[in-house]
Amino acid sequence: MKKTFKYWLRWVVVLPAALAASIIALFPLHLILYFTLRNWVEPVPELPERLLTPFVVAIVFIWVGTYTAPELKKQTSIVLFSILLFFSGGLIFLTLSDGTWFGNKLYFQAGGIPPVMFIIGAFVGLYISNKNGSLQKEYVDET
Repeated sequence: MKKTFKYWLRWVVVLPAALAASIIALFPLHLILYFTLRNWVEPVPELPERLLTPFVVAIVFIWVGTYTAPELKKQTSIVLFSILLFFSGGLIFLTLSDGTWFGNKLYFQAGGIPPVMFIIGAFVGLYISNKNGSLQKEYVDET
C-alpha cells in the first residue's frame, strides 16, 4: 500500500492536534460550568473548574490524538497515555520536592485532587479510545 502525503501529515499532526483540542476543550467546559453554577451560587466558585479541567484535558488529549492517527490507533492511545502519565508524574515529583515551574513554586490545589483527576482522566481516555478504536475506520488510501 502506497502511503500518501495525507497519511504522513496525519501522523505528524497527532500530538499538536491533541494539544490544541485539549486547550480548546477548556472553553466549553468553562462556559458550561459558569452558566450552570451561576443559577445557584454567586460568585461562581473556582473549585469545580479546577477539579474538572485536568480530567477533561486528559480525556480529550488521548481521544483526539487517537482519532487523528491514520492507523495503529490502540498503540497510539497507549503512547499518548504514557506521555500523560510521564508528564503528570514529573509534575507530582516536582511538587513534592518543592520545585518550581517557570519560576513559580508548585503546590497542590484543592487538596491534591486535580492530579488524581488527571490520572483518572487519562485512564478514561485510554478506555474510550480503545473501546471506539475498533469502530473507527482505519486509513484507506483513496487514490
